[in-house]
Amino acid sequence: MGLLIIIILSAVALYFLSKYVLVGLSPMILNIVKIVFVVLIAIAAYMNYNSIQSKIELTAEIKKRNHVVQERLEQIRDAQVEYKKIRGEYASNFTQLIDFLTNDSLIIIYSKGNLPDSLIGQESKAIALGIIIRDTTKIPVREELFKENFDKVVSKINLIPFAEGKEFEMASGEIEKGKVKVKVFEVKAAYKDVYTGLDLKNEGVDLDAFVAVGSMEESTTNGNWK
Repeated sequence: MGLLIIIILSAVALYFLSKYVLVGLSPMILNIVKIVFVVLIAIAAYMNYNSIQSKIELTAEIKKRNHVVQERLEQIRDAQVEYKKIRGEYASNFTQLIDFLTNDSLIIIYSKGNLPDSLIGQESKAIALGIIIRDTTKIPVREELFKENFDKVVSKINLIPFAEGKEFEMASGEIEKGKVKVKVFEVKAAYKDVYTGLDLKNEGVDLDAFVAVGSMEESTTNGNWK
């Protein structure tokens, strides 16, 4: 729309100049003026188109980076959830988390048999009678998490995508909610790191804000973009 307006206004301006202002010029000079004017219109149109195209490309790049970073934060979240199941708390740094992922095992509970209606609410009795079986087994973390690309995920899990090697900030601890102590964690990255290399002047982006998963103030494992 902006490009069309520029062309229309320029054409109208050229018409009035040639008809009322430049009437005293020789045909050759008048043609030169027209050519120069047309060239200037073409340059203005190109600059306007280029600006629009750059905006489209920037928006697409921001969207892509947000998706990649959010996906990695969700992978960290999944790892932290499994870590807590085994260790009773969340990892406070990536050294602990990566060691868990590469060297530890998960406890898997499986069952056989069906609980009859007559024993609903009496599962322990059904187990004692051998009607149902509950058992546990251990399997390496790599066989349960990120199965198809475990090594690739773990090798970069601490790094903020697009941030030239910078790491996510990680913290874990304990808060009190309703007189109950709850384990919490938070992993975050500043948008100025996520958008490294992008020209975001006049784009209204708060580069000091963070994209994060978990919270040190609330009992949540969700991302703050949801």
